[in-house]
Amino acid sequence: QDEYDKKAHELKQRQYELNDKLKRIIEADENYSITLISLLNICSKAPELFESSKVEQKRQLINFLLSNLKLRGKKLEFKLRKPFDVLVNLDYRSNWLGILNTFRTIYYQNIIEFIPQIKLIKESLAIIS
Repeated sequence: QDEYDKKAHELKQRQYELNDKLKRIIEADENYSITLISLLNICSKAPELFESSKVEQKRQLINFLLSNLKLRGKKLEFKLRKPFDVLVNLDYRSNWLGILNTFRTIYYQNIIEFIPQIKLIKESLAIIS
């Protein structure tokens, strides 16, 4: 009986741990989705936001999207930051479904790292609007 009670307690504890882990994963996935939606909304408003922004806000937007900016004569050279580099190269795809899971998993960390920048840009949008 003692062995049974001990094993039942261990299993119940493990069940609580797994439920807690599942809850954290679901919350992280929801936060990821919200972040991605915010990112896409900001991107869709980027031209208007850029035009109506002050110099510092323009600098934030440029740094958010681009890296390795170089001016060679009259030509500006740059690299798009992840995940924007992937999005630009999708213009030839007629169906995004094939890349959806790849995009969600490969660039998860990159998108999560954008959360503070997205919050700053959203605040800038609120000030401008």
